[in-house]
Amino acid sequence: MPNRDSEKLITDGYTTTLLGDELMVCENMKHIRVTSVPSYTEVGMIILCLRGTAKICIFDNIHILAKNELAVILPGQLVSITELSPDFLCNIVVLSRALFDDTLSGFSRFSPLFFVYMRSHYWYELTGEEIERFKLFYGSLSQRAKDPTHFFRRESVLLLLRIFYLDIYNEYYSKSHLIKGGSDMGKSKLAHDFFCLIMQHYREHKDVAFYADKLCISPVYLTKVIHEVNGQSAHEMIADYVVIEIKTLLRDARLDIKAVARR
Repeated sequence: MPNRDSEKLITDGYTTTLLGDELMVCENMKHIRVTSVPSYTEVGMIILCLRGTAKICIFDNIHILAKNELAVILPGQLVSITELSPDFLCNIVVLSRALFDDTLSGFSRFSPLFFVYMRSHYWYELTGEEIERFKLFYGSLSQRAKDPTHFFRRESVLLLLRIFYLDIYNEYYSKSHLIKGGSDMGKSKLAHDFFCLIMQHYREHKDVAFYADKLCISPVYLTKVIHEVNGQSAHEMIADYVVIEIKTLLRDARLDIKAVARR
């Protein structure tokens, strides 16, 4: 990412790129670099559909996004967005991985299960009140990010984003039956760090020992902690990530077996 102080505005009626390319707000998906072939996204996306439809697939979870529905896509997910209707219009926020990480660093560590949960629970049908609340959030985010007289633009944007993602996490937390009170914060942090490493290295490294070495612990202890926090072994979490990607890619008729194997 460029320096956040080097401001760039794209004012074509659809897009505003702000905070040194860390943040984008727009109303037209043509400006978003999302391939129709499933690929891992390095950015976070928040999309409110205003009209029309679009097909969103995250890993092997497909949903046709329609009017008044919100999609929340986290960095590191296997995503494709296709079949946009000719009249598709949305309010969309795109934030860099660095901005996303800084947003989440403002409060307690999110459970690694949240990132798995969001693979299949990434869309929400909003009520009229929730739509108005989102529009206020979207407007405030845009206004604060592009105000050249505000010396704390990035900090203001972070606070708004933290409120948004905390609301999303709160829904997960209230619904999840997997959350137990037994694991301490140290173990939760270790599980989160392990999950982040899987997203980065799963293609080249499928051995638990590699990740244990990165985390400066033994493979036995890593497996024990992951099972306690997540209910799976460390090896199962790695395998799960790989298998889901393979199944998703095999559904794409444009990719043959050799292409999937190469990826």
